[in-house]
Amino acid sequence: MLTQSQADQLIASLKEAARTEVLAWQKNLRQEELIVAVGDAKLQFILNMKRGPFEIRLHFRTKDRNIPLVRLDAAPYHTNPDGTELRNQPHLHIFREGYELAFAEPVDWYDVDKPLETFERFLAVIRTRFPAGHQLDLL
Repeated sequence: MLTQSQADQLIASLKEAARTEVLAWQKNLRQEELIVAVGDAKLQFILNMKRGPFEIRLHFRTKDRNIPLVRLDAAPYHTNPDGTELRNQPHLHIFREGYELAFAEPVDWYDVDKPLETFERFLAVIRTRFPAGHQLDLL
């Protein structure tokens, strides 16, 4: 089991993509990237990315134990365990001890028409960078 303090530390740690070439984020294709903590190559994560014409989905988890840490989605409806509801709002799920990603909070920076900006905001949340750069696939 992961404690809240451990999860917060994992999310807050500076991380980099393991790839050495520019990421071309492709449309209508699920992509997976290996992410590594700066200064501790044994601490690894997986970033799943998918963008389509109507939705962007980003999911960040630990590699070794497959623990979900952060997820961005735009589902039309979400109910939090405390009964609060999100309707027609993009939202961010961040790990909560005992609940994993069951809770979500609305975000105002999700924009399906600006996928690169949305992606960069998510990267800021999870403190991750792509040293070689990232771009949208041009095809």
